[in-house]
Amino acid sequence: MGYPQGESSDSFDASKNDQPYGGQQYPPYQDPNAQYQNPQYPNPQYGNAPYAGGYQVPAATNTLAIVSMVLAILGLTFLPLFASICAVVCGHIARGQIKRTGEGGSGFATAGLVIGYVTIALFVVIVGAIIIFAIAASGSSTY
Repeated sequence: MGYPQGESSDSFDASKNDQPYGGQQYPPYQDPNAQYQNPQYPNPQYGNAPYAGGYQVPAATNTLAIVSMVLAILGLTFLPLFASICAVVCGHIARGQIKRTGEGGSGFATAGLVIGYVTIALFVVIVGAIIIFAIAASGSSTY
């Protein structure tokens, strides 16, 4: 009776150590992209990209911009005129510093300026209306 693997029934034969299992021979490896390579213009070999540094620290927020925003909110609630004027002054100084140094916080400074100016305008309108009503009320007689 013949065996498909050779003369002996032993599946492992020491004389066939250099042959793969089953005695099959495979063709040598060929690069699948070899047909696309032009010998006149070889494909460039690119190295690894240089390390870009990874995590970058964001720019620090300008402290006066934050102070301007906080004072503007205080101007809306507790200290209408004083805090709003301070918010406008701090906002202008902060915007100048941000332009010079490149710090973050431009939005805080702008919000502090806008809220500060609006609060000052509202304060002037409300105080003016109170004065006008007081003058109008004092001129009329109740008799």
